[in-house]
Amino acid sequence: MKKLIVILLVTVAFISCESFEELNTNENEPEVVGGDFLLPTVIFDLSNFVVNEAYNFGDIISQYTGTYEQRAFDEYDWTSDNSFWVLYDYIQDVEEVEDFGIVNELPNYEAVALILKSYMLSMITDAYGDVPYTEANQALNGIVSPAYDTQEFIYSELLSSLERANGLIDESASLPGDILFNGNMNAWKRFGNSLRIRLLMRISSVEDVSSRLQTILNNPEANPIFESVGDDAMYRYSGSLPDISPYSAGVGREYTYFLGVSTTHFVRELLETNDPRIHEWMGVNADAGVYVGVEPGLNLSEVGRPNEFASKDTTFFTEPGKITGIFMTYSELNFLLAEAANSGLITGNAAGFYEAAVTASFEQWGVNMPTDFLTATVPFNEENLFTQKWLALYHTGTEAWFDWKRTGQPDFIQAGSGTRNGGRVPVRLMYPALEQSVNATNYQKAAAQIGGDNINSRVWWDRR
Repeated sequence: MKKLIVILLVTVAFISCESFEELNTNENEPEVVGGDFLLPTVIFDLSNFVVNEAYNFGDIISQYTGTYEQRAFDEYDWTSDNSFWVLYDYIQDVEEVEDFGIVNELPNYEAVALILKSYMLSMITDAYGDVPYTEANQALNGIVSPAYDTQEFIYSELLSSLERANGLIDESASLPGDILFNGNMNAWKRFGNSLRIRLLMRISSVEDVSSRLQTILNNPEANPIFESVGDDAMYRYSGSLPDISPYSAGVGREYTYFLGVSTTHFVRELLETNDPRIHEWMGVNADAGVYVGVEPGLNLSEVGRPNEFASKDTTFFTEPGKITGIFMTYSELNFLLAEAANSGLITGNAAGFYEAAVTASFEQWGVNMPTDFLTATVPFNEENLFTQKWLALYHTGTEAWFDWKRTGQPDFIQAGSGTRNGGRVPVRLMYPALEQSVNATNYQKAAAQIGGDNINSRVWWDRR
């Protein structure tokens, strides 16, 4: 009888516990977020970040535009900066997408996560230099003060990750939640391998990358890269809320002056070559009805009134779908290949790559290129290569600044008379202030390793 009572009690307890767990499990709120739900959020947030950095910082430090409200950017009066550090939050989400792919044996999620993580980490390390990598985002594992890895090590890891991603991708399977390429895994392969070429060229002054570049190009079936403007890694907002850029109509005030006074460099290079992209990119001087640029780096008292200068074309702010999040383009890839061929790093026709690059930029912006533009106006030579690349990188996040740091081109990018950095254009961001307090030991070690936490300390690959 006692045995029977015990069995009944255990059975009731088991049923009660099982019922309790069922009652406390909300089927509409899963404990684990699927990759198909998290991936679109990551891509959208990353696109917003790229747009923000282009309009707020990249266009200014690359000397396409000047500002009227945040003069510290123009005058190089820079202090501690956490703007790129926020990408670690996005990386944490990407790592959840990666784990989802691994656990559920869905290699496409793992591969896309590796590509996106490599893209974001490359921006972080290119902005700051040595940064947390191996111990980053490990708070749940008890690491709240992560060590900083060298940029050399980080680049080695990023290139390995991109190569692994290329091998993982299953082109026969789709990718639910992919709002960048709509599940086209061949497109992701092209992005990943094109990004590999960007990163290899980034380190080309400190490492011999010729064989690695040529390996990618020698086997296009295994290592496909961008082949047309249609392959561009670019997030296109629908223009309908909430799928709209941070600066488009419907989000806030028009940032015409704050984010759009064109520089003398930008105006000159377009006007001197009768480049029709000028009509797509900027509006005329509001006072005189002509294109007039502002000299970069002037003191605010020297600048004058906003209406005296050309500004970003108002359609960037009034047409909700015009602004795009530009990660990497076919045009940029061809400029990189033109440089590589011109430097003897790869075989191929440098002039051919250059012409494809310029043509692609016009196509990307929907502008007809004059028939003699490449033959009579800007024929291939090294100066035109870097100037046209600078123009083509407009709005591509901060890529023009990173590329200028590596090459020193175009050479007209110089500190203006009102700048506060000893006549020098900054080459890195200072570490976030929070790192100096909550991660002081590792911060101090990293700062010493790069020659001091200041805006003139060059990162590992910057050896001009």
